[in-house]
Amino acid sequence: MSEQSDISRILFTIFDGIETLGIPKADVVRLWSLEMQWFSPEESERVVKALTEAGWILQEEGALHLTEGVELEIPSLGWRPMTRRMLLPPKCNLSANEEKPSTNSKFSQPRVSLREENHATSIKKESYSHPKVGRETQETSLESRKSFTLVDRAEGSIPTLIEIIASQSGLDNKEVVRRAQRKRRALGPVTLWMALALVAREQGLDMQRVSSAIDKAAE
Repeated sequence: MSEQSDISRILFTIFDGIETLGIPKADVVRLWSLEMQWFSPEESERVVKALTEAGWILQEEGALHLTEGVELEIPSLGWRPMTRRMLLPPKCNLSANEEKPSTNSKFSQPRVSLREENHATSIKKESYSHPKVGRETQETSLESRKSFTLVDRAEGSIPTLIEIIASQSGLDNKEVVRRAQRKRRALGPVTLWMALALVAREQGLDMQRVSSAIDKAAE
């Protein structure tokens, strides 16, 4: 795994969806140290400084912005950055992306002989009989699809979880959802209710009540 890929992944956790808006430096330090527990707060500060000096991040009026042209990469499940790599990042070099061959390049078109063209035309004109499917067969197929449809019943616990976390932590509903979505971006394929449960644990809430809400919705 290259250093550039690691940098693209860690930048994804803070800039996905807000590349042009910027994010407060304090929020980044809190995310990496307290929420994700990748670094200590001091190390998070040093990582931000190192990525800024290397040209991956721009700082303007206390907010961090992604350098234009930097591509983000979704972290795989269980991925975590190496502290040494993040403290000594390579210089941001976007010229490699600019040198990629254009998809609009002109390539020579393969020649097709007249015989091949006639053969292809004859194939298109041929008619094939379509198998008849009885009504009973169609209904059986539909029933089979329904029986194999997976439904995550725990999704019904999401409104309750948001209310529990907001009332017990003092955070407003929007902030609870924002933190949960941020965890989903960082962790990858995680359901919203699971991300909310992680936010609840992070806030030191009663996990028995959280677990009961999820179990009740899944019944």
